[in-house]
Amino acid sequence: MTTPAPWKVDEVNDLSKLIKDGEISALVGIHGIRNRQLQSIRKGLRGTATLKVVRSTLLHKALDGMDSDAMKQLKEAIHGQVALLSANMSPTKLYETILSTVQDSAAKGGEIAPDDIVIEAKETQFPPGPMVSEFQKVGLQTAIEKGKIVIKKDTVFVHKGEVISKDKAKILEKLEIHPLKVGLELLGAYSDGLYYPKEVLSETITDILNKFVNAYSRAKAIASEAMFIVPEIVPELIIKARLGAENLALSTGFVDEANIQLFILKAIKDAAVLKGLTEGEQEPQKAEEKKEEKKEEEQKSPDEDISAGLGSLFG
Repeated sequence: MTTPAPWKVDEVNDLSKLIKDGEISALVGIHGIRNRQLQSIRKGLRGTATLKVVRSTLLHKALDGMDSDAMKQLKEAIHGQVALLSANMSPTKLYETILSTVQDSAAKGGEIAPDDIVIEAKETQFPPGPMVSEFQKVGLQTAIEKGKIVIKKDTVFVHKGEVISKDKAKILEKLEIHPLKVGLELLGAYSDGLYYPKEVLSETITDILNKFVNAYSRAKAIASEAMFIVPEIVPELIIKARLGAENLALSTGFVDEANIQLFILKAIKDAAVLKGLTEGEQEPQKAEEKKEEKKEEEQKSPDEDISAGLGSLFG
């Protein structure tokens, strides 16, 4: 049997202690985070949390020594490049802290564009020279104005989901456009004997309240449909019953003091509809009469016209 190296044993013991001593421990993904950015994140967490980059195999060993269902779930969340984050704070606060580590990052080439990368029309800081051909090489329309290279129109430089080429990454960096977001990615957390997946901690108070509202609305709808009488649906059932009674009275012609106004309103509505129909019938008749009159005038004989003219001359 091979004896593990002492430094590995020490590392496993340190990880076990870190997990046990912290109020909450979280596994975070660090893929794509460069060393300089990781140091910046560590600096930002100083005083609130401890971040330790770990080997997956050693972390598995440390978690194997803690026999609980929560630890087994935490172990299953390990994948890729990971670090262990230990802190004395609530799970919700921990998630907010992890989100705060996200920062803009330049592309180096080979990354997938998370969104459309747009280069806007603008004057650059570059004078005429080799940069003109570099801009043209990646498809940007440029011109020289006032001794500077000018990008002539807005351009979707890289579409969402496309690979950012090295040539385009170089131009983006020169234009100080940082299209990527890098930071710690929560994989799972452990606190007070419980395992917290990312899906749970990422929910906001608003998300939870919306779920309660939707559940309450669905429960009321089910109770109303099943006629399961509870105080919450009684007002709606009373309104529904009254509307049903009014419709039944109108359809059967049952009039009493409580619904006579409905019959009056119905009569007014019916009268308005009837008036509209009768006026609609009269309009074609009037139009036809005018056509007949015009036809009769056109059919008058020339003699009648002459006689009318002589009559006007001789009185």
